[in-house]
Amino acid sequence: MRETFTIPQRVRLLALILTGIGIIALITGFVTDQSRTFTSLLLNNYYFLSLSLGAVFFFSLHHVTDAGWSSMFKRIPESMASYVPFAFIVMLVLFAGVRDIYEWAEPGITETDALIAHKSPYLNIPFFYIRAILLFCAWIVLIILIRRASLRGDIEEGLAWHEKSKHLSMVYIFVFSITFTVASFDWIMSIDSHWFSTLFGIRAIVSSLYYAVALLVIIVILLNKAGYLEALNKYHLNDFARYLFRLSIVFGYLWFMQYLIIWYANIPETTFYYVYRVNEPWTLLFYAELVINWTIPFILLMSDDLARKKAVLIPVSILLLAGFYISLYIQIMPGTTGVLRIGFIEAGSFLGFAGVFMLLFLRTLSKAPLYVKKDPFIQESVSHHL
Repeated sequence: MRETFTIPQRVRLLALILTGIGIIALITGFVTDQSRTFTSLLLNNYYFLSLSLGAVFFFSLHHVTDAGWSSMFKRIPESMASYVPFAFIVMLVLFAGVRDIYEWAEPGITETDALIAHKSPYLNIPFFYIRAILLFCAWIVLIILIRRASLRGDIEEGLAWHEKSKHLSMVYIFVFSITFTVASFDWIMSIDSHWFSTLFGIRAIVSSLYYAVALLVIIVILLNKAGYLEALNKYHLNDFARYLFRLSIVFGYLWFMQYLIIWYANIPETTFYYVYRVNEPWTLLFYAELVINWTIPFILLMSDDLARKKAVLIPVSILLLAGFYISLYIQIMPGTTGVLRIGFIEAGSFLGFAGVFMLLFLRTLSKAPLYVKKDPFIQESVSHHL
């Protein structure tokens, strides 16, 4: 089994090209339309941050529950988390564009808007900055500690570091559940500062795990195709497919329940959010979000025989990553730019963030043995159902 991952030169070159496209797109955007560019920065940074934190969430859940089948893949979610410090840097840049994104941050808004004035003890720029810094500090510290315990556990004999990883994973699950809820309220829900949903936080957490698993599936299959993770078999793929299938159901449930509760209550202070998005020009994206993120994976992954096929899992996972972008786009853009527009700024900046994510992920993945020898469940993972 190939134990160390080596970054292919063509993949590194692709990541650098994508990063270059992103830099050009952002420079173009800041010169031509600053507000639109800051909004794209928020969308893309939140997108890849969600994938990174969701990957650690997946990893932590398996540690806490002693799930052995996934031990062979643990270096991948650890490496996906390497994006989080970069996301912090981007958030510091976004601080300069708070007034371009959030209505509640406009000067003098509390004097003319009673509801925003009521929320101002929480929704104010200094406290917004403080919360963001504290959130990132919590995530980065825990990710560093979890990664350190994982690497030490593969060097030293005994189960001490494995148990430490398990305890740290418990802490991460608890902290992530609270902090990512706060982050989704602050960075996404407060864009429409007159609107709120009590389901928004749990939907953000589920989405983070859902799409992180989709990306994890793609990476695992590509690594296997490149000659790594030779022990990957149809039963591993079946378990990944079960994750996606069940999470698609949870996503569909939360999407429908949030809509149903607001529609049934018919309170103008909350219905405006959906009234705006269900009408032109957002109608197509509004329904596409549900079809792509629930209907298609639900139908295709229902059968275990079909779901465990790479020819099905790869397209579904790619489609889900596109669906995640649509989901965030329909949450962010109507309340910021108010214009349905995907041009060079939006597409180019997304490619740039994808390039940075690839570079950070590949660099971290190549720094430690891909094959985790001393994990107590590694043999169970390698011989899963065989």
